[in-house]
Amino acid sequence: MKRRRNWSLQEQSSFFIQLGKLLSKGYSLAQAIEFLQIQQPVVKQKDLDDCMQALRAGVPIHETFSRMQFHSHLLGYIFFAEQHGQLAHGFIEAGEIGQMRAHYVEQVKRMLRYPLFLFSFCIAMFFIFQQVLAPQFSHLLSSFHARSAFSTFIFSVAVWLPRIFSIALIVFIFFVLFYFFVVRSWPIYRQMNLFMNIPIVRSWIVSFHTQVFSLQLSHLLKGGLSIYEAIQIFEHQSHLPLLREEAKLMKQQLCAGEKLDEIIEQRKYYEKELPFVIRHGQSNGELVQELLHYSQFSLQKLEKRLKKMIYIIQPLLLSFIGIFVILMYMAMLWPVFQLLNHI
Repeated sequence: MKRRRNWSLQEQSSFFIQLGKLLSKGYSLAQAIEFLQIQQPVVKQKDLDDCMQALRAGVPIHETFSRMQFHSHLLGYIFFAEQHGQLAHGFIEAGEIGQMRAHYVEQVKRMLRYPLFLFSFCIAMFFIFQQVLAPQFSHLLSSFHARSAFSTFIFSVAVWLPRIFSIALIVFIFFVLFYFFVVRSWPIYRQMNLFMNIPIVRSWIVSFHTQVFSLQLSHLLKGGLSIYEAIQIFEHQSHLPLLREEAKLMKQQLCAGEKLDEIIEQRKYYEKELPFVIRHGQSNGELVQELLHYSQFSLQKLEKRLKKMIYIIQPLLLSFIGIFVILMYMAMLWPVFQLLNHI
């Protein structure tokens, strides 16, 4: 039976940041969790009790939080932190990424709340007009011989627009259900190949994957591992499926004598600059630092894209609703003007 998720993404992120800060001040992991447990509500205290029992039984840290239904992207950061040994830093990084994600998700929800309410209200008004007022107006216009080409067009819009939106809603629900019940059961490469055909989604996949890969590879190399050993660790994690499958292929190609930058260049899931960053870092002996800096630049680029998306979506939604309201008023008032002209 799947365990209920008691922690929101924002709560998970805040907990990880606090845990990381305590670890960096010299607390042991058990002491830090016990200290934070005191400040949590009863349900979360029970979760942390189970977490402590799992840790004492030798369960890996990332696995204990996975049982608490923590987000897989955050758990990926914790897994790699366990491997390279910078656990405090890993918790803080995971928390900061989670907070950024939660912040923009909340911002999008807040931005959509009013437009969606207004749009639903307009749809309801259009439906009432279609069912109650439109037949009466049509009968009156026909009685006074006041029907024109424009009034016919307005009535057609009033009749067909709710139907079009109803069909669009059904299609949207179908695609959502298709994703959750069919697409998510596909192998990861089949899923990614589908999403990579959608330009906007493709840019998000490439940016996110590049940022995670370059950051974690930098940390693992800094911990004294070779590139091959680092790729093996990518292969053994389960929280980021695309990264795991890519690592399997990379390992085979590295064994065949290919260079990492050449392998990356052949793959479509990475930013085109990454092979040049790896090549440059290897040539001057600063691969660890250059990968770290590049991951930070990638994260900044990702954040800029999120902000740009939010700034574009809201005006578009409001403009669309404005046009919709104008059409609704025209559908209601134009027949009145037509009748007045023929009295």
